[in-house]
Amino acid sequence: MKRSRNELMTLEEATRIEAQVASGSLDLSLPGTQQLVDEAHRVHVSAYMWGTTRGESGRKRLHTGIAVGIGMVVVTVGGFCVPFLEAH
Repeated sequence: MKRSRNELMTLEEATRIEAQVASGSLDLSLPGTQQLVDEAHRVHVSAYMWGTTRGESGRKRLHTGIAVGIGMVVVTVGGFCVPFLEAH
């Protein structure tokens, strides 16, 4: 079962799936079940390592960091250029 980019598994779903696997209530012989369990494990590990679930919150933080970095470069370059422009 392929999920589109808009239908990412949440951490809550991943935790529930992993709990069902641990209790033995999921039949892993059914087609597609193992891939779903693997995806749940990836989501859980990613959330543990990065402190967030996949989705907008991580992307928003990344975009904010990039914008702040670009802003710092622009201010620095502007600060170096102003004295040269005033001298002319």
